[in-house]
Amino acid sequence: MNVGQGDGGVLEKRNMGSRIPPGYFEHDPPADLAGQVVCFWTRAPDVEPGNGPRIHRVLPDGCVDIVIGFSGSDGAGSLEVTQAMGVGTMTRPLVLSGAMPDFYVGVRFRPGFAWSALGLPASELTDDRIGYSSLSKTSDKDLEMLSRLRSNEERFDAIVSLVRRRLFDAGTVPRSVRAAVQRITLASGNLRVASLADDIGITRQQLARQFAHHVGIAPKTFARVVRAQAALARADAARAAYPREIDWSAIACDLGYYDQPHFIDDFKALTGMTPSRWVG
Repeated sequence: MNVGQGDGGVLEKRNMGSRIPPGYFEHDPPADLAGQVVCFWTRAPDVEPGNGPRIHRVLPDGCVDIVIGFSGSDGAGSLEVTQAMGVGTMTRPLVLSGAMPDFYVGVRFRPGFAWSALGLPASELTDDRIGYSSLSKTSDKDLEMLSRLRSNEERFDAIVSLVRRRLFDAGTVPRSVRAAVQRITLASGNLRVASLADDIGITRQQLARQFAHHVGIAPKTFARVVRAQAALARADAARAAYPREIDWSAIACDLGYYDQPHFIDDFKALTGMTPSRWVG
């Protein structure tokens, strides 16, 4: 979830780029969770003095998150949980604005682990958010425990423990889903999704049903997300290496887009902006 400028606000680009919002940090998961978790993350609100909170644009990345927000203080370091939710796999950007909690802890699960992490089909959460109370039978106990903690380090460690408990008895992700996610990711989304199911050894209908349940989006949509993420990562790398205008045509060609209009349409659908406005 990194940052780009444009459109009068801060643009959060998940897992891409070199520009990071103030107060945002990603943390590697413990070794026993690395196969299921991309990262844990923490952040404080991004506020400019006198201007209030800025606008944030969160982009699709094929993942689901659990997000816990803490606010308020009694002077002894105590913060209460004021936000707690699961954030589903997205097919369009999520624009956030307004007041934010004082401190966030989030966990980003690897694509395919939505069912294991949330306990409900990923398709029920696509482009949506759901309260933590709907995700855990012990939600009241969990949130009460978190509200009693006195430091951000304790809050972070407690949420890691909660995630470990959630995943300990979780059902396994089908081999076909894991194989498809891996192939799409390694190809940067540039592959024939129509032949993917045959290569893995199941029918296209089976793969589509499994992706809906475990990932939340269709394999073709997941490939579009991965390819758009790859385009943004290459643009950021190019800008870091060469202080000149980004060659979007070369990036589109390298990633196998049929033509420039096709690339722009995909880019705009998943970011809400054209490439030129994104870097403006």
